[in-house]
Amino acid sequence: MDLPPNKRALSCKWVYKTKLKAAGSLERLKARLVIRGLTQQYGVDYHEVFSPVVKMATIRAIMAVVAAKRWHMCQLDVNNAFLHGELHEEVYMQMPKGIPNPTNKVCRLKKSLYGLKQASRKWFSKLRDTLLSLGYIQLKNDYSLFLNKTSTHITIIAIYVDDILITGLDYQEIQHVKHHLDERFGIKDLGQLHYFLGLKVSQTEQGVLLSQ
Repeated sequence: MDLPPNKRALSCKWVYKTKLKAAGSLERLKARLVIRGLTQQYGVDYHEVFSPVVKMATIRAIMAVVAAKRWHMCQLDVNNAFLHGELHEEVYMQMPKGIPNPTNKVCRLKKSLYGLKQASRKWFSKLRDTLLSLGYIQLKNDYSLFLNKTSTHITIIAIYVDDILITGLDYQEIQHVKHHLDERFGIKDLGQLHYFLGLKVSQTEQGVLLSQ
């Protein structure tokens, strides 16, 4: 589309990353379109940017409960998490390099992209609404912690941007959440928790071992 009068379009760039296996061999190459969010103007193309992340004290408390109850902890990673956020602001982007654009058209973004100041906030809002629709309760003392409690079971979900920790007594509920999130966003099920927020986690018959 043509850029509306008195509006400006943000520039963007392609970012390329490599991910290596533990042995040092190449696992995969990643290419990502990133907005140059440093040029955004408050009140023009963004407003609120704050997005909560789970507190380390909350993670320690969860680990203590898991060790005492002998629960299983699993971890999920959301594919391209920020791309799921929906924009309500009027944000325009220049055409990426490599795409022919002889008439100088611009793109109006309906979904967030990496690099936008509000991208993390938009993603968390989308994930929060999804969990609330599944019957989870967002706790007031840590907004990144969600609970689903019945008379016999409890399921706990902790969120740090696109890393999700799930634990609890109800195995079927955990599998239900995984399935729903995979259908909604696309996730990687990383299995039993091994690393989270810089902590190495090992679950044994004696409890939970943490190292950093």
